[in-house]
Amino acid sequence: MLKLPLSLRTTMCLLFLFISFNSGGKLKMASAQRTWCIANPLTNISALLGNLDFACSHVDCQLIQQGGSCFYPNTPIHHASFAMNLYFQVMGRHSSHCDFRGSGLISLTDPSYESCSFHSEGDLAEAPPSATWCVAKPGSGEYILQQNINYACNYVDCSPTHDGGSCFNPTTLINHASFAMNLYYQTSAKNTASCDFRNSGLVVVNDPSKS
Repeated sequence: MLKLPLSLRTTMCLLFLFISFNSGGKLKMASAQRTWCIANPLTNISALLGNLDFACSHVDCQLIQQGGSCFYPNTPIHHASFAMNLYFQVMGRHSSHCDFRGSGLISLTDPSYESCSFHSEGDLAEAPPSATWCVAKPGSGEYILQQNINYACNYVDCSPTHDGGSCFNPTTLINHASFAMNLYYQTSAKNTASCDFRNSGLVVVNDPSKS
């Protein structure tokens, strides 16, 4: 039997693996990193409603209608985030499909809560990229957001979210909580656990800052 040189055998083996990966065989390549799309906590209500209308014209938004498992909390940012994520997933999870005129953020953390599931495909990342931020889940209730503010502001300077500060507007708990949570996350060496906040924090790869 003809014995092939080692280098040729190695090349043929790699070629076989490549063909198997791409021909529907039993061997499969690892799926892409799992990601979700949410609305930036700084987004104003009119933009959120615009995102909601646009996304729901392309995807089925029944779950955020009254009686659906994702209706509560009945807030524009939660409903918009759910619809934006569904659009992002259906369109193939390209970053451009989570832009929404600069109001979308790509999350490495699952925004799902209780019985409300935010769909995604792929595998969870083993480690987040170096440039990440922390924001509050769109489905977080006011009590948990206030608790997050109280906790984080014990360790970081939250004065920019006070009246007259550069991050005071919009005057929503989710904006103020996201600012405090992110500052805490950044000063904690961006350890993933420091953005958990009892499962109410999301690690995102876009800068949520606004001018």
